[in-house]
Amino acid sequence: MRTLLTLFLAYLLGCFSTAYYLVRWHTGEDIRTLGSGNAGATNAGRVLGLWGFGVAFLGDVGKGVLAVLLARWLGPNTGWIPALAVPAAVAGHIWPVQLRLRGGEGFATALGGFGALDPGLTAGVAGVAGLVYGLSRRRSLAGLIGLLSAPVWAWALRRPASHFVALALALPMMLWAFRRHLRELLGKAPRR
Repeated sequence: MRTLLTLFLAYLLGCFSTAYYLVRWHTGEDIRTLGSGNAGATNAGRVLGLWGFGVAFLGDVGKGVLAVLLARWLGPNTGWIPALAVPAAVAGHIWPVQLRLRGGEGFATALGGFGALDPGLTAGVAGVAGLVYGLSRRRSLAGLIGLLSAPVWAWALRRPASHFVALALALPMMLWAFRRHLRELLGKAPRR
């Protein structure tokens, strides 16, 4: 029961949509009706500028970190619960219950959660994403390639099974949330 409560609390942390509340506070509008229509840091940057991206990004990273720390504090003394807190928080970010299940893509939340869980793995993913962004100047492509490199990093760094399971749960959710960007990258949708 404690495990389920811990994972539910991680989901609720993920539901706090930093970009949504930031844009609502500054403009009175729903970020999901502006820019790309996404409730994430990149769209907050489109609407509010670079500072909006920075605040939303840090807020989303922070809730991923908090989910893992909360799981370590509340959950049983095993590596599985903190690992499973990451996909729970990502699910909350992508499908926030208070926003009728229309959130962001989960990249920053996953980055924060995996950063708290496994800094080495996260440094590898962030390095790949940063390199791709530096070459392409496309955040969606950088995030996607970074995400796809995560299992390779986990394998190369010989991470425990709990980390692979967390990735196996988080990655499909995030790829689903990235589906519009995937279509754009494949040339089947207009670029936003």
